[in-house]
Amino acid sequence: MDLQQAYLAAVVLAALALTLADKEAKKLWERLEHLDPDHDGVVTEQELKNFAFWERMKDLREDAEEQWTSLQVAPGDKLTFDWYKEKSYTDDYEDDLGPYGRTVQQDHTRFNASDQNKDGALDKEEFLAFLWAEEYPHMHDLITLETIEDLDQNGDGALNYNEYRGEGDGGDFMEDFEGDMEFKEFDKDEDGQLSHAEVKEWILGPTLDIIKEDEEKVAVVLSKLDKDEDGKLTRSEIEADPEVIETLRYDEDDDQFLHDEF
Repeated sequence: MDLQQAYLAAVVLAALALTLADKEAKKLWERLEHLDPDHDGVVTEQELKNFAFWERMKDLREDAEEQWTSLQVAPGDKLTFDWYKEKSYTDDYEDDLGPYGRTVQQDHTRFNASDQNKDGALDKEEFLAFLWAEEYPHMHDLITLETIEDLDQNGDGALNYNEYRGEGDGGDFMEDFEGDMEFKEFDKDEDGQLSHAEVKEWILGPTLDIIKEDEEKVAVVLSKLDKDEDGKLTRSEIEADPEVIETLRYDEDDDQFLHDEF
């Protein structure tokens, strides 16, 4: 092979390498389509957090889509509460409780809290927050109030030990109080009852831990890929080591993503 042939071969190999690299980059961004939703070529810290959240919610989105279909919302329409109530509260449910064990009033309050743009109806993302409120920080106070409403027998806005243990059945469990380390762990001020903040930690602790883990993962991703330390990632920074981004993706074998509200 003469010098000219060697040069041409090198050019062809270089072009092939670039083509393969382009194909791999295309495949990467197809897999990570929600990473850069505005397609500006830059991924911010908030977009990384949103991506981790999107990945974690995959199974719940599928569930919400099925429920949306079962509610027979017309294509292009949003879900109103009247329509939800008509389709959900049937003769199959007693004592004014709906399919998820909440009263009509509780569901209406949750519906309004999910309606972030306050247009009186829910789109699919807002409906997801309605169904899986524990995953959305703006819904956490509401979930806490729902729990207190369900268990607070004396109406003082807090849960004493019997209410915490009895799940609203009026039982007496005080003989177990001294040995219940879990209750005492949540009762931070040691006043023998759980306040709003303490109830929130009790029922949402695992979810808050997962949110914190997501934030820690995003921080690690930035520390590894953000070479110019500007707090955001370019596509070239991500493509330099795409396996780092994979740590934010949903793992179906990871049981921390299992939800058992229903």
